[in-house]
Amino acid sequence: MKDSSGKAFKLILRQNGFDTDAPRVKDIAEAKVDPAVYDGLVGRYDYGKGNVLTVTRDGNHLFAQLTGQPKFEIFPESETKYFWKVADAQVTFVKDAAGKVTKAIHHQGGQTIDAPKIQ
Repeated sequence: MKDSSGKAFKLILRQNGFDTDAPRVKDIAEAKVDPAVYDGLVGRYDYGKGNVLTVTRDGNHLFAQLTGQPKFEIFPESETKYFWKVADAQVTFVKDAAGKVTKAIHHQGGQTIDAPKIQ
């Protein structure tokens, strides 16, 4: 479907008698971040119900993997905000007064997950 300016804003998939709406993934600008920042983000975050987001660094790249899902690279929007290019999902890492990451806040599909960092 297109908006009044002619820009596509969602896709409707019709299959086997069901309609599925798929909103367009937002275009987010990738920021330049010193990869040394990634070290403070690396760790495990408790998504609840046995699900854990594991964040790892490989050289100048940061990756995230949720329990039972593949590992994907995440890209910086800022030093604390990151996004996936494979899905319309973002994660914000929250720091305490000392600058230590204490949790991740995941946004996807209209839902927000507050995930404390597992020590």
